[in-house]
Amino acid sequence: MEDNFKGRRISLPTVPPDADLREVAGKLLESEKNVVIVGREGEDVQGYIDSKSIIKWLLMGDESAKVKARDVAVLIKDEDKIELSADIEEIVGRIGEHGDMPLFTSEGGNITGRISLPQILAEVTRIQSEEKQKRINIECFIDMLIDVIPFGIAVVSEEGEVQKANELARKIISENSIDDEEMRAIIKGDYRKIIKSKLGTYYKVEASFLRGANFVLIAFVDVSAEYALMERLQETQNEVETAFLVMLPDQRIEARLKSIVEYMDEYDESTGMIKITGIIEDGCYRHIVNMLKLLADALKQGLMELPGMEKNTLAQAIVLHDIGKVQPNLKVGDKVNPKEAFEKSFLHAYRGASLIKALYDDIDDKVYLLIKYHHHQETELPDDFPDYLLPMHRFFRLIDGLSAGITRRGSRVSMKVNGTRIYVKEESSFPPYNREIEIDVYTGSFVSLK
Repeated sequence: MEDNFKGRRISLPTVPPDADLREVAGKLLESEKNVVIVGREGEDVQGYIDSKSIIKWLLMGDESAKVKARDVAVLIKDEDKIELSADIEEIVGRIGEHGDMPLFTSEGGNITGRISLPQILAEVTRIQSEEKQKRINIECFIDMLIDVIPFGIAVVSEEGEVQKANELARKIISENSIDDEEMRAIIKGDYRKIIKSKLGTYYKVEASFLRGANFVLIAFVDVSAEYALMERLQETQNEVETAFLVMLPDQRIEARLKSIVEYMDEYDESTGMIKITGIIEDGCYRHIVNMLKLLADALKQGLMELPGMEKNTLAQAIVLHDIGKVQPNLKVGDKVNPKEAFEKSFLHAYRGASLIKALYDDIDDKVYLLIKYHHHQETELPDDFPDYLLPMHRFFRLIDGLSAGITRRGSRVSMKVNGTRIYVKEESSFPPYNREIEIDVYTGSFVSLK
C-alpha cells in the first residue's frame, strides 16, 4: 500500500510577505488554485492565504488596500507539513491525529504543494482497487494451481470451512468424513498426522497459514512410498529376529534376554547423577539384535575374512554375553547415582560366562573368554588371555558400545571397514555422545577424530 504524492503535487503560487491583497488575488486567479503561499524562497517561516480570506478582506473596501499578505497569512506549522516521500497511510494518520487541517508537502523545508481531500480520496481509491485486483489475481492463481499440483490441497477458513479444494483433497475429505470440527483440529495440530484412503494410500496432513489472509492451506501429501519402506524395514527387522531365534540354543535364553530391561536416561555432569527417562522392557533382546546387525555389516565389508576374526565365534558370544546381567528396579523420573544403582559391569560378565559353562559343556573356549572379559579394557586383561583373541575382543567391545547407543539413545551409526581399520561415526540425540573414531583391530590403536 506504500505510495507517495511526489510528481503529482499541486504547485502553489507564492507572494512575498509585503504583497498587497490585490496582488495575492491576482496570483490566485492566474494559477486557478485556492491557496497562495506567503514567504520568500529559502525562508523557514511561511504562511498561506486561501481564497475565502481574500474575499473577506477585499469586501472591506478601501481598508483592504492597507493590508499586506503577512497581515492575514496563516502561519504554516510543522504539523501542517509532510515529506513528499510519505505514503498514504502516514498522510491519513496525520489528518486523523490533528483533525481537519491543511497539509502541505515540503522538500528541504520549502513548501512545494498542498494535498487536497479529493487527492487523498483518489489515492485511497486507487490503492484499494490495486489491492482488490491482487486478491482476484491470487484467487485465480490458486484456482489454477490447486488443480494441477500432484497432491491434495484445500483452502480452509480459520473456522474450518472449506473454501476451495482440488479433486484429490475433496475425495480424501469425503472418504474420511472430515468435518469443520476436524478441520479445526488439523489447523491446531491436534489431528492425526497420517490418514489412509480406501485404496490403501497413506497421506500426511499439513496445515499452513496464508500470510496476509484469514485462510489456512491444508495439504494432503502422499507418503505411501515412505510407509512401504517402513514396512520393508520392519520385515527386515522381523527376518533378523527370526534368524536370531534360530541361533538361540534353547528357549530359556530367549526368555532370559527378553526379561532384562534397558533404561534410557539423562546424565547430569555437574552431579554425576542420571535421571531415568524411559524403560525398554525387552531392551537386552533389542541390544543383541542390534549387535548382530553391526556384525552383519562388518561381514559384508570383509572384516571376517581377516585371520583371527571368526563370524561364528562372535555371533555365539553376542547372543550369550549378557544372560548374567541383572538390572535394578527403577521407574521413569528416578534420579540415581549409576555407580551405586547398577552393579559393576564385569560382575555380570563373569556370571554370564559361568552360566554358559554350566549350561553347555561343549561351549568353545573362545566364546567363553569373550563373554567373561567383554567388559575388561585391554590393559585389564589377565596375562593368560590369548593374544589371538585380541582382534575379536576389540571388535566385540566396539559393537557392544555402539549397540548400547542404538538401543538406549536411538543413535545413528555408520561403520566403514578398511582392512584392519574400522571407521565409526555415531550421531546421537544426546550431543555429548556424538563421536567419530578409528580403531585398528590388529594393533589396538584408537584415534578420536572428533
